[in-house]
Amino acid sequence: MSVGVWKPGEGADSRVVDAALLDNFSRLANGLTGDIDAGTLDGAELSSENWVMTAGPTAWEAAEAKDSETIISLVRLFTLVEEQVSGWEAGSKSPVIPLVKLLKARGDFEAELRKWIKANTKNRYLPNGSAL
Repeated sequence: MSVGVWKPGEGADSRVVDAALLDNFSRLANGLTGDIDAGTLDGAELSSENWVMTAGPTAWEAAEAKDSETIISLVRLFTLVEEQVSGWEAGSKSPVIPLVKLLKARGDFEAELRKWIKANTKNRYLPNGSAL
C-alpha cells in the first residue's frame, strides 16, 4: 500500500468546465420548464457531473464565450439544481456566483434575476458570493 502526496491546486478546484460540458448544461438549462430532479440530470447524462458545483470561479472561463441569455439560463439551472437535487450543494463555491459576476461585467444582471435567485435558494451566498 502506498500513500499519495497532497499537492495544492489538485482536485475539484483545479478542474475546468470545458466547452462541451458547458454546452450540455446549456442544452438542459434552455429546455428547463420547471422543477429539476436527479432523473432530469440522468436524462441529460449529467448526473455524475456534480463536481462542477464546487469547481470554483476559474473553472467557468468557457462561459465567457456564451451570450448573456444562455448564462442567465445557466444561473437559473444551477440555482434550482443546488436547491432541489441532493448531492449538488455548493455553498460559497456555487457556479451561480462567477456566472453572475460575468453578467454584471457585461451590464446584463437585472434586479429581477437577483430577486428570482433569492426566492429560489436557501444558499446565503447567492447571488454575490461571500461578503469578504
